[in-house]
Amino acid sequence: MFRSLFDPNSAFSRGMERVWTLVVLNVLWVLCSLPVVTIGPSTAALYQVLGKVIQGEDSHTARKFFAAWRENFKCALLVWLPMLAVLVLCGFDLYFAVLNDRFLWKLLAVFALQLAAVELTFVFPLMARYQNTWRSHMKNAMLVGVGNLPRMLLIWLIWAVPVGACLVFPWLRLYLSLVWLLIGYSSLSYVTALLLRPVFRRLEQPKDDPKKDGTDAS
Repeated sequence: MFRSLFDPNSAFSRGMERVWTLVVLNVLWVLCSLPVVTIGPSTAALYQVLGKVIQGEDSHTARKFFAAWRENFKCALLVWLPMLAVLVLCGFDLYFAVLNDRFLWKLLAVFALQLAAVELTFVFPLMARYQNTWRSHMKNAMLVGVGNLPRMLLIWLIWAVPVGACLVFPWLRLYLSLVWLLIGYSSLSYVTALLLRPVFRRLEQPKDDPKKDGTDAS
């Protein structure tokens, strides 16, 4: 029994290999995202490698990550820097709106943050899968989000669970922080990538051209 359990082709061994791959990806993502301005390229690289992992390619994880990081660097940076500016500006607006009890400001800030969340949910998975300009990626991310609202809300709910757990159970924060550093972001991104596969398959059902040539998702 134990011999079959640790057989390289057993489900247990493949599962542990997948977990180790996610740990490696998470650590690489955290390290490469430390400057903050590089979160975009790191996230695009993460989703690109996760696409290969889902297809069963678990080897040479670090090499694939850094290759994808370099490949997506310019485009992801052009997307991420404006998004970062929007997030910071909206965060300050929401903070001062709450301090001054300005309902309209709070409403506008929350609405802008929701639009940013739609972009961030889809833009890097799209970038990891398709060749396109950064403007087209941002436009397509919004179109795909609006066109797949229930799935997007499901993804948001999955990501919100750890945050909610920290708010409801403060004693979990330390443990969840350790999990986040080791495997949290990559595992949630892995689930997100799985949930987005049917979306991409529908986009790739050709009306004219079956190739994934980076044309607009619209």
